[in-house]
Amino acid sequence: MTTFFVVLPSIIEIFVMKILSYNIHHSSQEKIDKVISYDADINVIPELACPKLTKLPNNYDQVWQGVYEKKGLGVFWKNTVKCETPQWWNEEHKYIRPLIVDNSWLLIAAWPTVHEGDNKVYPQILLEALCEYEPYLKQYPTLITGDFNCFIGQNGANPQTGRLEDIVAFLAKHGIVSLYHSRTGENFGEESRCTYHHMFNESSRFFLDYTFTNLPVFAYELAVDWDKMSDHHPQMIAL
Repeated sequence: MTTFFVVLPSIIEIFVMKILSYNIHHSSQEKIDKVISYDADINVIPELACPKLTKLPNNYDQVWQGVYEKKGLGVFWKNTVKCETPQWWNEEHKYIRPLIVDNSWLLIAAWPTVHEGDNKVYPQILLEALCEYEPYLKQYPTLITGDFNCFIGQNGANPQTGRLEDIVAFLAKHGIVSLYHSRTGENFGEESRCTYHHMFNESSRFFLDYTFTNLPVFAYELAVDWDKMSDHHPQMIAL
């Protein structure tokens, strides 16, 4: 059983909004049901199948986009929360989805994805979207979360097109920082924990999943264990 918050669970349940960010690695209804069991108010789910292939409880709403029906970027939330896609969303950024939450803050669900024939690398895809949305990063308190597919020293990444380092610096200009790194004090590329096991190999470890924000955060946790439902670890954020 994946454990997130080990202190004050009753306070978390009563007073905060919970956001789950989790690449579930090949969608199935069993995995979706498990995600729902975490009882987050908003769920950011890379590799989610399209709505016609998923079943959510009646009290949830969702958005989804992707090239393939079985594998896209989905966000679903309890209908006690108001999430709206802004008119300025550029659909060309297929896997970078902005949502205005409760008319007060900006959520950007991120899963930069390269398909056959693409000539861009993951950090370039994400940085281009963030630069386009920069006016709204200035306008709204912001939380950006998901599987960034980015790490320090990534092949193909360079200062001209964008690296993880450039994403971090760009967001820092707006006071938007990584929750994991700000809370642990660890440097990017020197993390003591991982978020991804390549090919489910315990020894092939990478840090690819992030949450950046300038919102007040009650609690943040990168799941303390790995249940192997996915090759990624989930993140839970409490606002």
